[in-house]
Amino acid sequence: MKFKQKLYFSLMALFIGNLAIGQSTKTEWTLEECVSYAWENNLTIRNNQLTQLQNEIAVKQSKFARLPNLSAGGGVGKSFGRTIDPVSNSFISQDILSGSLSANSSVILYQGGTLQNTIRQNELNLQSSEFDLQKAKNDIGLSVATNFLNVLLNREQLENAKFQLEVTENQLARTKKLVEAGSLPLTNQLDLESQNASNEVQVVTAENNLSLAMLNLKQSMQMPADQELNIVAPDLSVDEVEMTLQTPTQVYEVAVANQPEVKSADLGIKSNDLGEKIARGAFLPTLSLSGSISTNYSDRARQLLGSQLVNIPARDVGFVQGTGDRVFLDASQETVPVFSDSYSTFDQFNDNLGQSVRVNLNVPIFSRLSNTSNLQRAKINKQRAEISAQNVKNQLRQAIETAYNNAIASLKSYEATGKRVTALEESFRATEQRYNVGDVNFVDYQVASNNLFAARTDLVRAKYEYIFRVKILDFYLGNPITLD
Repeated sequence: MKFKQKLYFSLMALFIGNLAIGQSTKTEWTLEECVSYAWENNLTIRNNQLTQLQNEIAVKQSKFARLPNLSAGGGVGKSFGRTIDPVSNSFISQDILSGSLSANSSVILYQGGTLQNTIRQNELNLQSSEFDLQKAKNDIGLSVATNFLNVLLNREQLENAKFQLEVTENQLARTKKLVEAGSLPLTNQLDLESQNASNEVQVVTAENNLSLAMLNLKQSMQMPADQELNIVAPDLSVDEVEMTLQTPTQVYEVAVANQPEVKSADLGIKSNDLGEKIARGAFLPTLSLSGSISTNYSDRARQLLGSQLVNIPARDVGFVQGTGDRVFLDASQETVPVFSDSYSTFDQFNDNLGQSVRVNLNVPIFSRLSNTSNLQRAKINKQRAEISAQNVKNQLRQAIETAYNNAIASLKSYEATGKRVTALEESFRATEQRYNVGDVNFVDYQVASNNLFAARTDLVRAKYEYIFRVKILDFYLGNPITLD
């Protein structure tokens, strides 16, 4: 990942805190702003971002695995009593202060393609995690959009309930005047007061439903319940929301090529295919190259300066057994080494420097079934990835088919309910006029009023059901969810 992206994730926690403070004073929220707020505060998205960072680290590590390793060490110690001089390898009976330095390096030349396949697998996992992050954002966006539209639905339901209450209150006020004038019996007023109380309950219920819908929206956004949230949206009309002309199969073909969960699942198959190749690589030989360098130091060491001849006088070495004659060695000369009085540490390290280069070949012969088991598990994981990918595609197809059928059904329901509302409005108007002159009783008036209220409620519900399903289909076609 680029440096700017890494810096973005590193500073995100601090940024979100400041952003939340700034947004707390916001009074009007669009759908896009609600989704953006949810993305910035959702813990699932943050967790996916951390997973993506882990996969970036894995890619970098696997690439560096192709380079030689290098390690260095050293030590200092003191020996007492009879010991071996680490420089001269001779036994001495003196205290010795000694030290050593060493460095080792090795590089893998061939390992059955494991290194390269691991790099490719980690790169696929990184791409998959990027699609998983996008999938998490899409899921959060859909959840917020659903709750956003549900708030709009319940807001209109509340307005419908308030309108119904207003109609009843106006009728009740008119009836009270007629009762006081003696034109209508008191029972008419009492019946309307009962109806008015029922309408008040409907308003309270609609208010509670709106509060619950608002709470669900805030929770999907990870927003505190006590924070002010006033959502705004353009006036939505079914006529302005056009349903796609493509068939469910055509929508699916577009979605399967663009949806991140499908891409992630397909990458999962490729990743597990490389996992199988990595497992097969364990059966092949490993060729590596290694090298080392070392040196040592001893405070008892002396530097060899050269040699000199030493005169050895004649000496008595014994006698002949039996005769008792003495045996003498003649005087001679012997070449002996000449050492310096001191030997510097730097000179010792330089003179005792040792180096080695080694080519290593490791051929696996019997791994106690470990390699075979790993290969079998890799094959199973690949099959599971294939099943998972097909399951993702099946779920996507089913979601598209369901959204398509629901959109058509809700549109038909909206059109039929719209005609029903129009007819019931005319029926209620006529019933209300007849009720005002006493031609119909209160039961007929109440039935007409309740039928109109229920039809208007169904009309609003069908309207938002259709809008939501159309937006879902647009989303699967690659378009962002928006109410504009």
